[in-house]
Amino acid sequence: MALEFGKSDAKKERVQERSLDVCWFLLSDVPPGTVIGLDANIWTVGPNFRGIRDIPFGVHYFFYNSASITPNHSSVSGLRCSQFLYLNEPRVIRKRWVREREEFEDQLDGNIDAMLSNELELNAYLGAYPRDRFANWIALASHITPDTIERLTPSGGWIYSSAQFQSEKSETKDRVCLPIPSHLKRGDETCVDVCRPESIEKDLLLPVLKTVPETDIHWTAIPQHPLFPPGSTSTEISQYNIDQTYTLNHLIAQLDTWNSDNSLEDNESDTRPTALSRGESRLLAEFHFAFVIFLLGEVLDGWFHWRKLLSVIANCEKAVRERPTFYKALITSLYRLFTYSDENEKPEETDTSGNVRVAGLFQAGSKENGELAFFDGWKSCDVDEPAFLPHTMTRLFGNIAEAAETADRKNHQVKDVQERSEGLRICLERRFDVKLTAHRQQGARDDGEIPVDEVNWDTDEAPIIVMD
Repeated sequence: MALEFGKSDAKKERVQERSLDVCWFLLSDVPPGTVIGLDANIWTVGPNFRGIRDIPFGVHYFFYNSASITPNHSSVSGLRCSQFLYLNEPRVIRKRWVREREEFEDQLDGNIDAMLSNELELNAYLGAYPRDRFANWIALASHITPDTIERLTPSGGWIYSSAQFQSEKSETKDRVCLPIPSHLKRGDETCVDVCRPESIEKDLLLPVLKTVPETDIHWTAIPQHPLFPPGSTSTEISQYNIDQTYTLNHLIAQLDTWNSDNSLEDNESDTRPTALSRGESRLLAEFHFAFVIFLLGEVLDGWFHWRKLLSVIANCEKAVRERPTFYKALITSLYRLFTYSDENEKPEETDTSGNVRVAGLFQAGSKENGELAFFDGWKSCDVDEPAFLPHTMTRLFGNIAEAAETADRKNHQVKDVQERSEGLRICLERRFDVKLTAHRQQGARDDGEIPVDEVNWDTDEAPIIVMD
């Protein structure tokens, strides 16, 4: 449920002595109707809004949507802008709204003593951070550290819900002087005639768009196809495509060696689970980062990157035996992400800004109140097309079950992972009314090969079979 600031005189609160374990957000000149969000909370700005108080220490996610009034007096929201913040000491963070650019600009931090001395006055204009929802945010942002924020955040500091493209200056006289592209010429290169537009592929007629470098998220590069060691035979290549443990190990090793001049390794080591390697912890952190900016920041690129990460992790069997602690942490992360309740985030019941509900991620082609109630990449799916999550989670549960059956009986960690995954499977089936198979079909062969009927050959996740 959205909250409205400043529409009634707030009752004065009694000043109580308390430890300086919080921060303040002072946001000036914010126009009424603007949507402001912090972590799992979202508000609609009223005329007397000045900011947010009593923000606990830790990682936070700040986002906003500018708003404009249409001629028929309805409110239209702009794109969502967001950024991660790490607060580890008392601060008065000040931002000012720039009306011309419809964005915030940072200002020098405020004085803490001045905040405390005017607390009675400020409480009427500052909304309190809802502590009862802080646990929800902690679950959603687990594994995200200052190292994660530094590594993935765009150099410009802000994350945008839609791509920001470069706009180059173009005038008629300049365009006349440009040479005709070779793919538009007909016959001899010296011929001035060009081919007919209808004979050219549509993609070639589109302009070449480049995103603003300062807005690009620094994702870890995920191979387009599964990797395999040099010199592998065709049979081995096929196996590396089916079991993508080699690709997963490559990603973890790549993250383990990442460093920068300003790397916050001390902060990272304090918050990283001791049983996880640095690369494993960073991979899970990026997994949560992508999901948060998709769910709260409405960043579609976050959804696609999250899908790629989950696809690689789910298509591994050997890795479950080699990295049981990582998969144990993964099961916990998936439970936290899928059971996160986002019903109280929407500023208005009639909101049409594209907010995503977790329940919709598990459905394909289902309808609710006459409307499509699923999400699979902002596009309508065929009713008979399997949704990404049920298909991928079935693969994950199947590989974990297979790894547990083939693991050493003394390897209790793999058995623990299997028990936890079974608990997650039952929870998801009950919560989202989906069927997730935990074991491979009886047609599975003893030599480890997967039955042809079990593979969905129409998806990007289908394995590549190499013939001799």
